Amino acid sequence: MIELNNKNYSGVININSKITGYGEVQGYSWCLSSTSTTIIVEIAEDQTIDSKSLPLVGYGCGGWIYEQPLTKNENDILTIINTAVALFSENKMTYFPAVTCSCSDL
Repeated sequence: MIELNNKNYSGVININSKITGYGEVQGYSWCLSSTSTTIIVEIAEDQTIDSKSLPLVGYGCGGWIYEQPLTKNENDILTIINTAVALFSENKMTYFPAVTCSCSDL
């Protein structure tokens, strides 16, 4: 487990068979997850959502998402998080609104 605590964000990251993490940036909850091909950093727009309740962006709430190719290198993962936080701080991270109906309702 890697603990993160600096002036921009805080949280923890686990690098195992699946990469996971969670924490807080500027009062917003974030999570880190991985698929077989990507690493995803997600920041929830709703500040009342706990970071351990994520991922929800696009489904249960609006928020910001940053994706990069999968890596298990600790320094690369930290770079991905730092880049996501910088983009978020500069209001340049991709925003996704919440889905308000299920696909079956369309």
